[in-house]
Amino acid sequence: MSRVSWLHALVSETTARPDGFSLHQAVAVGVNTTSPAFSLAAVLAPMALLVGYSTPIVLIVSFIPMALTSLAFMYLNRRDPDCGTTFSWVARAIGPKSGFIAGWVLAAAGVLVLGSLAETAITYGLLTFGLDSLAENRSLVIGLAALLIVLMAGLAIVGSDSSIRLQVVLAVVQVVILVIFGIAALVLAVNSGLPEFTTEWLNPFSQGLDSLVAAMLLGVFAFWGWEAATNLSEECKKSSDAGKAGVLSTIILVGTYLLVTISVVFYLGQSGFYPVGESGLVMVDMSGVVLGPLSFLILVAVAISALASTQSTMVPGSRAFLSMARKGALPAKLGLTHPRFKSPWVSLALLGGIAAGWYVFISSVSETAMLDTLSSLGILVAFYYSITGVACVVYYRKHVTASVKGFLLVGVGPVLGSVGLAFMLVVGIRSVSNPEDSASGSAWVGLAPPLAIAAMIFVLGLVVMLIRWRVNPDYFRHPRELANRAQSPFPMGRDISISPGGVLIDCNASVDDVLHRVSQGADSLTGASPVTMVFGVQPSGFMGDEVDAMREALIEDGHAVFTKVEQDLRGRGVRGPVRLYEEADATRSVEDATELTKPTVVI
Repeated sequence: MSRVSWLHALVSETTARPDGFSLHQAVAVGVNTTSPAFSLAAVLAPMALLVGYSTPIVLIVSFIPMALTSLAFMYLNRRDPDCGTTFSWVARAIGPKSGFIAGWVLAAAGVLVLGSLAETAITYGLLTFGLDSLAENRSLVIGLAALLIVLMAGLAIVGSDSSIRLQVVLAVVQVVILVIFGIAALVLAVNSGLPEFTTEWLNPFSQGLDSLVAAMLLGVFAFWGWEAATNLSEECKKSSDAGKAGVLSTIILVGTYLLVTISVVFYLGQSGFYPVGESGLVMVDMSGVVLGPLSFLILVAVAISALASTQSTMVPGSRAFLSMARKGALPAKLGLTHPRFKSPWVSLALLGGIAAGWYVFISSVSETAMLDTLSSLGILVAFYYSITGVACVVYYRKHVTASVKGFLLVGVGPVLGSVGLAFMLVVGIRSVSNPEDSASGSAWVGLAPPLAIAAMIFVLGLVVMLIRWRVNPDYFRHPRELANRAQSPFPMGRDISISPGGVLIDCNASVDDVLHRVSQGADSLTGASPVTMVFGVQPSGFMGDEVDAMREALIEDGHAVFTKVEQDLRGRGVRGPVRLYEEADATRSVEDATELTKPTVVI
């Protein structure tokens, strides 16, 4: 293959794959994995009981660390569009051992929640059709829920195209129902008389710090899952769409959540924020008053929300295992894709089987054990979200200080998101540390059940990691990486193309020589557009490790020359020159750049 420019490489990363998922399909996966209708119905009543009229603002506060962390997912996906997401990025930036544990925890979180989602889908599906007596049959519900997990895993294996279309339909239906409910509840509240506006509405600390943190943990649970869209980076038509889908998912969720939350708070305020029914799902209890004869729509929304999430929640874990297997962190068989359906069938089958088995086991322990399982999720989710933000800052550390944009978007943003999630992680551990406060009310191996389950996940992950370390030590010897100057998270040329014509400046020389040539050719720069600067970063005459070392040195040299030339160009009135790092030596870099940009003048 002939030498290809760095810009060409960027373009190839985002080239459309006609058989891949579209942006809106990836967004549907991100939305459905959060299970918005079920999550809202489940958390709004306890949140309102904790913080009252400040529930909407607390929901926004709990969204902030998630939004900041989504920056890390988006920019890391640009550099490394790996379906393993957190696993691949943490391994690259912090180290293989940390990456292994992060990937393990990501997959485990999905396994733990699948049982609850499947049970909700079965229960509210039966209620939708008026089969209340069957919904109360515990053994029947457990059996059907386990079967649903297996069926959804099978559908994900054999019907990726049909399943993604189903995901889109289910996402649209539940969001539309939520919007209808929110608007109807607001109209009802206005007709009944709105509560008096006070500063409590805008003060998240109105009920104290403990209540705020407890409510924020519920908010994190409500938003958890949007990052599933980024796991589709290798299956999207454009790999960059996966990162965009993650961000768009959070925007859709926060808008829908706020509409419903405000309307529910208006309603619950009339009863002092105490539950208005016995189901435990406030929207279900409100549905008769708000929607009248259409109240069944809320049952439908909760059922399809859990159903869609039962399938989409398998995406992150199966793709994490696929990526870990391909890189040698797990057995290679877990990385097999089906020859016909092109899905990671071994990983999906394994995770589906483990999830169904765990659900049946934990449900047989007691009726409340599943609640303890869900309580442990906050610990796992906060851990792998937080470490992803840290990985972003560590990997892009050269770019954090290179520009204001880098400082804010790959520095301050991910750091604040990680710190916020780490804080909630610590508080979350403290809040579930008393066995008597757990759903089961007793200790497991000397710990509160939620902590025991979380500890089991981490210990099991460490054991598997040690086994794999002995089997394949080469993976764990991979050095940590960092983004060099040519690997910017937002390089020129990724989102725009270079128009032909203009001026090409050869920067393969000392700063003084380049500036002297620019000064001599100043007349050609007047009104020129575009202006492209080129520097070759392919060393010649070196072998082995020397090539990488020299390439890094050349990139740093190119960065220094580009910076000085940009300053000179700005003084001459030139705006927005494009930096072009060429994977070629000095002479060939200019030839390749000339072919690419077709300039009218070469300086």
